[in-house]
Amino acid sequence: MSNVLGGVRDSHESSENSLETETIARFAVDEHNKKENAVLEFGRVLKAKEQVVAGKLHHLTLEVIDAGEKKIYEAKVSVKAWENSKELVEFTHANE
Repeated sequence: MSNVLGGVRDSHESSENSLETETIARFAVDEHNKKENAVLEFGRVLKAKEQVVAGKLHHLTLEVIDAGEKKIYEAKVSVKAWENSKELVEFTHANE
């Protein structure tokens, strides 16, 4: 994608199959469920990108299970490792 500072790029160190990416993706689904009183289940990460902006902003495309049906969602999670913090910034259905 972009090599410009602050640009969104494919995630090399934390690919779709990495433990770090899966942990962040599960966090996104759990936080969404808490905020919306929902019962989505994590399925898998379909795509992972990242952006360096006062930490890392992870852009994830997720497959989740909603009442037995697979659905695609887009999530953005801000991670500040030096503060040991994660924040769900956005979680939307891919078709919205």
